[in-house]
Amino acid sequence: MTLLFEGESPEGDANEPPDADFDSSSTALARIRVRHLALWAALSLFGVVGLLIAFGLEPGGDVSKRTLGIGVIGLMTVGWLSYALWEQELDLYALFGPLPSWPSAWGLALAGVLAVDLLNSAEFHLLVPWLEQVAPWLAERYVMNAVEAPAGASAYLRLIASGVIAAPLLEEFLFRGVVYQRWAYAWDRPALALGAAAVPFALLHGHVLGAFVFAGVTTLLYLHTRSLWVPIGMHAVGNASALLGGIPTESGFEFVTGGASTGAFGWVCLAVSGLLLAWLLRRCGPALYEPLPYAVHERAANRPRAARNP
Repeated sequence: MTLLFEGESPEGDANEPPDADFDSSSTALARIRVRHLALWAALSLFGVVGLLIAFGLEPGGDVSKRTLGIGVIGLMTVGWLSYALWEQELDLYALFGPLPSWPSAWGLALAGVLAVDLLNSAEFHLLVPWLEQVAPWLAERYVMNAVEAPAGASAYLRLIASGVIAAPLLEEFLFRGVVYQRWAYAWDRPALALGAAAVPFALLHGHVLGAFVFAGVTTLLYLHTRSLWVPIGMHAVGNASALLGGIPTESGFEFVTGGASTGAFGWVCLAVSGLLLAWLLRRCGPALYEPLPYAVHERAANRPRAARNP
């Protein structure tokens, strides 16, 4: 992939020329391999199964399936990350980027949370009832990730630890930070890489359509802000909102309309979500064809070394 470094940047001079000594083939994006994640996933799965057998635990009973899934992803990430840091010189700062200080970055994240929440509401009021008639198994899949009200403080703490802290960090690191950027670099087709990286993320979640759109929005936010902390923040806020029962849009709609049908509410949610998503695409879409955040931060980190070693 040819990396061009002209263009708008959240930091620095937009007209600053690229370093003459910078070699795009030396980036860690040229060395990491997404397929290695599958090997680490298999090893992690065997490790988790071994622990369950050793301690006599029952999946779904003693340990929730969500916790098991996060455990497998966590072990996979730790194993692959250790290998990438040691053998392939992956730079974590270049991957995560700086914490944005401009409010607009976090405003975009909140707009993304609202857009996806409304889309999910439209799915549950329009798509799920139809699926219950034509494909009940798929309708069940759509509601499999529904968060039940936790019983007690310890259950809340476990959900916060897994859904609001661990899941956003691990999933954004893997799917936006690593998988998308590696494929975008290797294929030199960022739009195709965005769609391809969103598929495995969506399949891991029950609401496939909403999760696919969520992956697209968080990818665009990452590219626009060049900070992985923004999609992590959006992911954490979205999961926290779901844990607390979601944004009370339906209650507000019923209050304003005096109790209109759920179908009408679903269509309103779909329309408003579509407008928000179109605005986010217009605002962040051009970043899809700008240099990858990892390459930008890696190049910036290499400047001081190049200056010391002319």
